[in-house]
Order: sequence, then structure tokens, then C-alpha cells
Amino acid sequence: MLGKLKRLGGRGGSRALVWSSLMVMAGYLLSRATGLLREIAISAQFGTSADLGAYRAAFKVTDLLYMVIIGGALGSSFIPVFIQVWERDGRERAWHLASAIVTWALLVLAVASAVLWLLAPWLTVWLYGGPDITPATLDLITRLTRLFLLSPLLLGLGGLAMAALNARERFALPALAPAIYNIGIIGGALLLAPTMDIWGLAWGVVAGAALYLVVQLPGLWALGMQLRPTLGRRMAEVRSVAIQMGPRVLGQAASQISILVTAALTARLALGAQLLAGLDYAYQLLLLPYGIFSLSLSTVAFPRLSRLYSEGNLPELMDSIRRTLRTILLLTLPATVALLVLAVPLVRLLFQRGAFDEQSLLYTVVPLMGYATALPAFAAAEILIRSFYAMQRTWTPVLVGLLQVSLNLGLGSLALALGGGVGMLALAFSIANNIEALLLMVLLGRRLPGIWRSRETWRTIGAAALATLVLAGWLWALRTLSQPFLPFLAVAGPYRWPADVVPLVLWLAVAGASGALLYTLLAALFGASEARAVLARLRRGPRSG
Repeated sequence: MLGKLKRLGGRGGSRALVWSSLMVMAGYLLSRATGLLREIAISAQFGTSADLGAYRAAFKVTDLLYMVIIGGALGSSFIPVFIQVWERDGRERAWHLASAIVTWALLVLAVASAVLWLLAPWLTVWLYGGPDITPATLDLITRLTRLFLLSPLLLGLGGLAMAALNARERFALPALAPAIYNIGIIGGALLLAPTMDIWGLAWGVVAGAALYLVVQLPGLWALGMQLRPTLGRRMAEVRSVAIQMGPRVLGQAASQISILVTAALTARLALGAQLLAGLDYAYQLLLLPYGIFSLSLSTVAFPRLSRLYSEGNLPELMDSIRRTLRTILLLTLPATVALLVLAVPLVRLLFQRGAFDEQSLLYTVVPLMGYATALPAFAAAEILIRSFYAMQRTWTPVLVGLLQVSLNLGLGSLALALGGGVGMLALAFSIANNIEALLLMVLLGRRLPGIWRSRETWRTIGAAALATLVLAGWLWALRTLSQPFLPFLAVAGPYRWPADVVPLVLWLAVAGASGALLYTLLAALFGASEARAVLARLRRGPRSG
């Protein structure tokens, strides 16, 4: 497919890229949809209980292990080298490289998991030993952490499979795998948790991790997978991946540690375990538009950016970065407003049933308001970081990421010292991420002079910002005018499940449809080329090419 795209070029290459983007976006949409179903199932069963807070706390520790070693760092280091070896030396040597990387990754994961298993009791107290976290909750976090150590090994193999398939621009199965992972957790919540309580949910995580790997195996077999244990001592490319991975481990760690910092600081608050559960519901809502719009587009763009840089095609490289960034911001700015203005009705619809009560609503809505303000920057940083990785300039995003962690920790600690609550901790996370995105833009401009001297880019961003302001006013007015008739739109209003579900769904459908239409029309009117293209496609109808 790579060769075909090169021959097509121009319009054909762009069309293939669009279809790849749509495929990956559909996969991420499915992933986030099943992720929401996962959270709905969990919320009905556990609400914001202390046991669920322990589950969230343990999950973050082992998720850090996976994301640092496999989830992003190894994948972003492996893909450019795997592409290069496949194109230069052929399939057999590329799979020999993959075999060596898999062997080393599993060895490192096994050692890291063993160390974490031994240190789990001490690490749990150090991270989550807040005044209201009981010894029983700390012990539960420790035991859950040890169980979850099975997941990184399975997810690690699945992550490498995903990297290999993405490198060959096979996006369908990698895009499907996260949804399958979520289905495993949903099964644990619905089938096991009623009898096994939190442990049923935990075993669902392990089952989901196994499915995450299995679903991608057919794609590897179709590529002629040839894996065998080897350390690849005579392959210079193994050393190259390791060298590139070093700073990327730090960069990926910075991103995950920032999330862990917010959770650890939350544990220091009164009712810390319950607040941890609500904090994670809010974070999952943040990830919904981030995954659908930013992660999907950046995943598709990354192999192309790597190839353009290796070919020395800097003008097209800069154009691809700008185009992806414009699209991400055009989509995430209105999503930010929706999360801010419609936080209460959204959380009520998705979660408020079963064990999730009015108190759980507050525990979720408050941090969501802080997290939502991070969305555009959080989303933009994804393509900016991958742009540096595509150019094999890894230390820049690493250092900026470490600065972001320091800012988050410093601002969060200051918020605690001043008596701030979980909302202020989420806002500290947001401020740190906004500063990170701005710094990445400035530094990328220095690396690629002229990249931001684009009238179309700034016109689109300005149009999106203006349309977003109008959208915010429209949604706020609609919610305010509707509250006397639908009191559950306000946080203090009564909500009866399931009696109020239908009017709530209808109201959100009207608000969403009218808001989306208003935003698209205004963005196009103000000069956003992508919004104009959407309107033009709608006018032509589904049969047009």
C-alpha cells in the first residue's frame, strides 16, 4: 500500500489518507463508545465507592508501566525504523527486527512487573496514603495492582502488533482492538462483579487485555508474520530503536505521570477514594473527543509524516502537520464547550443510575469542568509531539513534557495548600497542558521555519474560536431557558431514573444537533475551509464523488 500511495500522489494519495483517517476515526469512535458503555456499567455497579477508587488507583500504576514501555514510547520508536527496514531490506529482515524488539520488550516488562509486584505495598502508601484512605483500601489497591500486572504483558504484545500493523498502514484491526478490550471489562462488570464485587471487574481487565492481543493476530498473519525469540545482537536497527526509545520513554512517562500526579494529590483530600472514582469518570469523558478526533487523526498522520521527513519533503511535511492540527482544533473547540456547558445533563444521562447518586454527580462534574479546559491543548499536543518524533527529534517533547509534569505538580500542590478541591487539581492539569501545547508550537516553529506562516491555518483557527464563542452562548441560553421546565438540567435539580431519561435524551439531541449545525455554519462563514468543505459535501449529497 505504501508503494501504491507513492505512485498515486496528489489527489489519489490524499483520498487514500482521508479513507484511512475515516477508518481509524471510526475505530476510535467505537472504542470511545464501548469505553462509555464500560463506564456506564461500572458506574451503575459501583458509583463512586471507595472500592472503585482503589480499582482506579491500582489501574493507573500498571497502566503507567504499559504506556511507558509499549503503549507510546516503543511504538513511536519502532514504526519509522520498521518502515525503513521493510522498504530497504524486505519483509524477512523487518520481521527479524520485530522479533528482536518483541523479545527485548517482554524481558523488560517481565523484570519491571516483578519489581513492581515486590514494591507494590510501599508504592501504594507513598502514592495514595491520604488522611481518609483507610488501611483496608490501601491493601486493596496493593492486591489489585499485583493482579493488574498480568495486563501489561498481554497489552505489550498487542501494542507491538498494533505498531507493526500501523507501520504497514493496516489500521482496521488496531483501531478495533481497544473496543474489544473494553468489551472484556464490560463483561467483568456485568457478569462477574455481581458475585465477585470489585474482583470481578478486575478479572475483566485481564480478559480484555488478552482479547486486545488476539484480535490483531489475523492482521499479522496476513502480513506474513515471522516471529521467533532473538536478541538481534547483530542488528544495528535494534540499537537504533533503543536509542530513540530512551527519550521517548521519558516523554511518555511525563504524560502518564501527570495523570498519576493529579490522582495522588486527589487522594490527599477528604474522601479521597471516592473523589478518585469521580475524577476518573471526568477523565474518561475528556478522552472521548480526544480519542475520536485527535488520537485517530494523529495515528494516521504519523507514518506519513515519518515518510515525508525521510524523503526530505519539508513543504508537504509542514502542510500535513498544519492540516491535521487545523482539523483537530476545529473539532475539539466545540467539544470543549459541550463538556463545559452540558456537563450536568451529560453526566446524568451517562452515569446517574444504580449506585451512582447525586453525590457521585458532584464528584464527577466538578473535575470535568477543570479537565474540559485542557481538551484543545491536550488534543493539539498529540500531533505536535508526533511531528517531533517523525523527525526523530525526541528530546524536545520530552523536556517540554517534564516541564508540564512539574507545573502540574507545583500548581496542584499550591491548590491543596490553599484549600482547593478536586476541581482546582483538574484545573492545574489543564493549565500545565495548555502551556505544554504552546511551547511545542513555538519550538516546532523553530525546527521548521515558516510552518506557522500560513494564512489558511490562522483563518481556520480564528473562525473556529469565534464560532465556539457563539456556540457557548447558544448552549448556555438554551440550558437556562429550559431549566424551569426540565429542572434536572441543573445540578441541584431532581432527577429520576428511568422516568427522566427520555426527555433528557430528546433535549440533548436538540441541543447537540442545533449546536453542531450552528457551529458548522458559523465556522464556514468566518472562513474555515474544512467547514466549508463539509457544507459543500452536504449540498452535493451522498452520491457525489
